[in-house]
Amino acid sequence: MQGREGPAKREGEGNETPPDRVILLHGLSRTRRSMARMAAALRREGYHVINHGYSSRRYGFAELVAQFRAFCAGLDPAPRTHFVGHSLGGLILRAALCETPPFPCGRLVLLGVPNRGALSVTRLQAKGWTRALPGLLGRCARELYRDAPWLASIGRPPLETGVIVGTRRFDPLNPSAWINRLHGATEDSDGTVECDSARLEGATAILTLDVGHTFMPADDGVIAAVIRFLREGRF
Repeated sequence: MQGREGPAKREGEGNETPPDRVILLHGLSRTRRSMARMAAALRREGYHVINHGYSSRRYGFAELVAQFRAFCAGLDPAPRTHFVGHSLGGLILRAALCETPPFPCGRLVLLGVPNRGALSVTRLQAKGWTRALPGLLGRCARELYRDAPWLASIGRPPLETGVIVGTRRFDPLNPSAWINRLHGATEDSDGTVECDSARLEGATAILTLDVGHTFMPADDGVIAAVIRFLREGRF
């Protein structure tokens, strides 16, 4: 399942094989629109892009993983398929890709993924008047408190994996950043996920950028880094 070197084959560039495929997976309480800018950039680079949507608020984590595996089982074969996941989408990819999909796999990029959960969820659950808020965002949000035991059980797929960590602690459009600010948080984070949670032990490469959590997939620097890692296996 390891990636190989070389650029994507551009669509229309001969007819021997189709281009590499990239599957994008958005984060919690987001939609495919949050990944649209990245999808467009990858298509310009010659990739066949699937910007996959899922009901992040309706189902628990195990159900979302099973649904994604079923989705992959229905796809046509391709020379190889890469994956890019933002936040919860990255956790789903980590879990789902531990079972080999029915097609060759390339590389995996994780964007602001709460591999150890998020303190903003822990802080909300510690206050009586805010305890219900994570549940309003869905079952997964309620379970994403910092160092939740189930997070440690998620495996690491045997793919070359690039990790992008954001360090922009405050963005006025990010509710989690306000929660952390109101609690006097001092941890390095992207406003939602702490940097040490976003880093993944054993990753092929880790890149730290001055970006916030919410709009990370639409950032020009992030998009350029994703393209570089998918092509070369490095940032």
